[in-house]
Amino acid sequence: MDELKVKFLMGPAECNDRNIPSYSDEFLKELSDALGEKVVCAEMNEVKSQALPVYFIASGGAERGFEDIYEQTEEPYILLTTPAYNSLAASMEIMGFLQEHQLKGEILHGSAKAIAKRLAVLKRVAEAKEKLAHAKLGCFGEPGGLIASNSDFETLKRASGMEAILFGLEELVDEYHKGGYLENQYTEELKKKSFNIEETEKALNVYGALKRLIEKYNLSGVTVKCFDLLDMIHTTGCLALALLNAEGIPAACEGDQKSLVSMMVLNALTQESGFMANPSCMDPEKGEIIFAHCTLPIDMPDEYSLTTHFESGIGVAVASDIKAQPMTIFKCDETMRRYYAGRADLVETMHREDLCRSQMKLSLEDGTEYFANAPISNHHIICKGDWKEVIDEYFRQMG
Repeated sequence: MDELKVKFLMGPAECNDRNIPSYSDEFLKELSDALGEKVVCAEMNEVKSQALPVYFIASGGAERGFEDIYEQTEEPYILLTTPAYNSLAASMEIMGFLQEHQLKGEILHGSAKAIAKRLAVLKRVAEAKEKLAHAKLGCFGEPGGLIASNSDFETLKRASGMEAILFGLEELVDEYHKGGYLENQYTEELKKKSFNIEETEKALNVYGALKRLIEKYNLSGVTVKCFDLLDMIHTTGCLALALLNAEGIPAACEGDQKSLVSMMVLNALTQESGFMANPSCMDPEKGEIIFAHCTLPIDMPDEYSLTTHFESGIGVAVASDIKAQPMTIFKCDETMRRYYAGRADLVETMHREDLCRSQMKLSLEDGTEYFANAPISNHHIICKGDWKEVIDEYFRQMG
């Protein structure tokens, strides 16, 4: 079982009940059961090495102890409290101190279940921020025909720590011509599909080329100006991106930099693969949108088949079927201030001939107004599950 280490702070022993340590142990055991992860007291060097340092304010009089060590960590300061021994009162004094220093903090108080739920969100966000701060993005070709989907790389670096590098598409094409890819469960599964094996092999060679470049440049995610590949190598990037996303490497198409940034954030927060798609058709009265694209992570659908790319009629694309379930729709820009996170229910997957090959009809909790009036460009990212609370917390901290 994983461990969350907390820094135990209490007032002077002569001014406090001698039962506080044993009471605190029982409190942490109950919290551990609710969190599904051991919560243990540890020394400050261990606590501050975590993505989410937590201060356990066990009693009144702990304020001076906090003041002595708080500069070893950064905001937000998370104060874990109990319903006894003036723990809450001491934490409020600490919060006043933090506010005077223009620092963010939060008191965790209530039932073990409520605290565990909030801790899980805060821990997930802290770990995502740490992961993104060390991420390197590879952009193979610029967005091209997309006029609102590029990102300012310096702004992105300042806001999140993510580093983005622009590569010429020719480098990918040169790597493609070397041929080859490493076999895995996904490639084996794909080649068993009843689709043209020659076209499948060409598409898998794009995957192999991207994998080698990802390893060469130590990339965490990529975007590819894939429409140019149609003329350059007479295949598409759809299958390569479907494989990379399934493997946990965010991969966007059409050179879309904002979508890659969004896929990185969503993956770091949820560990779910994301479907980058066009909002293709809206029904404002029903609050429904049909999203469609020719690629989606192949670990996402219940069933999928291979077909041709919609616009060109060549290459290999993915058509999918997924059972009805809760989904989250997401998009952000490189400032980490502007974003959209919406809860939705998957009504059905579809197979219309006039849209890209993988199609989802979603019913949106907050309707279609954002998409009609203030969308963050075209493509949006969809993943399984309800992640709005986690996403909102991430951007609250980034604001």
